[in-house]
Amino acid sequence: MNRFICVIILSIVLLPQLVLSQQDDLEKKIEYKSNELEKVRDEIKKFKNELNKAVSKEKSSLEKLQETEKNLSLTLKLLNQLNREQKLKENEIQRTGKSITQMENDLNLLKGSFSQRLVNLYKQGDMSEWEYLLTAKSFNQAIYRYKYFRIISDINRRNSREIRYTIDKVAEKKKALVSEVRDQEKIIAEKKEFQKNLAEQKQDRAKSLSVARKNKQNLAEAIRQKEKAAQELSRLIANLEKEQKNRSKELERQRALSGVKTDNPFQQSQGKLGWPVQGEIISRFGVQKHPTLKTVTENSGIDIKAKQGAPIKTILDGVVTTITYIRGFGNTIIIDHGSGFYSVYSHIENVSVYENQYISKDTVIASVGDSGTLSGSMLHFEIWKNRTKLDPEKWLGNR
Repeated sequence: MNRFICVIILSIVLLPQLVLSQQDDLEKKIEYKSNELEKVRDEIKKFKNELNKAVSKEKSSLEKLQETEKNLSLTLKLLNQLNREQKLKENEIQRTGKSITQMENDLNLLKGSFSQRLVNLYKQGDMSEWEYLLTAKSFNQAIYRYKYFRIISDINRRNSREIRYTIDKVAEKKKALVSEVRDQEKIIAEKKEFQKNLAEQKQDRAKSLSVARKNKQNLAEAIRQKEKAAQELSRLIANLEKEQKNRSKELERQRALSGVKTDNPFQQSQGKLGWPVQGEIISRFGVQKHPTLKTVTENSGIDIKAKQGAPIKTILDGVVTTITYIRGFGNTIIIDHGSGFYSVYSHIENVSVYENQYISKDTVIASVGDSGTLSGSMLHFEIWKNRTKLDPEKWLGNR
């Protein structure tokens, strides 16, 4: 009897706490994703402010193209994040619904237990606790009855408190559920608004690209911008290096969960890494001479000619650190593989990953596009060790 009572008390005390703890963890994750969404909104706001400031400036067809591309890139990035937010919100609504059901079941059990106690007391008649104690046949029986009454009294008090507590929590969760559904409706409405503009932005981009390609001067300007893009990328990598320690801990944790046992898988995979996309290398690492303009430039990676829309895979597991648009490189993803190694994927479209996301080897992260280039669809691919550019062909395996 005493063991049964203890089990009931522990269940009453601990179960609501476990449910609340799980819900708190989920709410923290949702809040974090909302912060990610706000970052994208801030990017769009900043870009629009820049456009408004430069409204009177005369722009070349290449500059107009890049502005159109960046606008399109930010819209797609926001839609991608909104899709993620919607899925998280749907999971949150589902969990809250299950939590309400569980709490209502617990409430029914508590009420049933409390009702049964009242029935038992009624069946015992009008005899008081003192009468039960005084009618005991022995001193030990009296002590046992006294302890029994104290346990029952404690259970009744706990039961009463837990019923009131659970009623309040059910009402609170139902209120939260209404709020979550409204948030979901706002997300869907915002998605529709940006999707409405997406087709128009894509048409604008196609027109701007056609005009920009007709101007031969833009070809030389595009090469100069690619050199600036390399400098911008170098700056991004330098900033990532400052935050590497925190990412390394998360990467180690994720790899332990995934069963990756080697301390430095990137270094140990030199010459054996999978290719990010299938295609022909049209520009190699290092100093290159342009076939048409005869100018000499330095390529910080390799350019792989591939069919537009071809899937791009990550060469190794890692954490997505950056998804951005760089003039000269277009849409760009940077992945941290740990131990100071990074891989870079540019001229991409249809990004399917998120910043701060851990992804496994061979995950499709995007598809081949032609953003940031006038030379058609291709993938610009780079490998870095800390702040030093490496020749990707020395790290990739045989195709």
